[in-house]
Amino acid sequence: MDSFKVVLEGPAPWGFRLQGGKDFNVPLSISRLTPGGKAAQAGVAVGDWVLSIDGENAGSLTHIEAQNKIRACGERLSLGLSRAQPVQSKPQKASAPAADPPRYTFAPSVSLNKTARPFGAPPPADSAPQQNGQPLRPLVPDASKQRLMENTEDWRPRPGTGQSRSFRILAHL
Repeated sequence: MDSFKVVLEGPAPWGFRLQGGKDFNVPLSISRLTPGGKAAQAGVAVGDWVLSIDGENAGSLTHIEAQNKIRACGERLSLGLSRAQPVQSKPQKASAPAADPPRYTFAPSVSLNKTARPFGAPPPADSAPQQNGQPLRPLVPDASKQRLMENTEDWRPRPGTGQSRSFRILAHL
């Protein structure tokens, strides 16, 4: 684990965001950097732990105390930081051969998710829901409960009644 000190000159904004603190039972750390900001230019990285702020141990500070300490520093902010892993200068993308298609370890259902449908729209007539090639049984075994569920699809209140159709059906039960 590398420990180092960073001094940021000039007025705020410093170009970083803190997370954690004694009140969260998590060490103070850098959660976000402004690209090209003062902190990024000084070599601060996301994930760095804040060990001290202007020479004061940051391990005993709550989140708001740390923010107030940073605000009070004025034109010069001194941070003691710790880094667990070295930062790469530029994130590297894993280059995969373009000819190889991605491989999946699951068998997607061909009967479901063929086309986009609006929410609540009934599935097409030719696609019965299946699992492992077997048609799914309804979760409601009682025919009266199934009918109730089908009759309660319209949830809009009727003009003048103030009650939805489903509420009126349930009230009669």
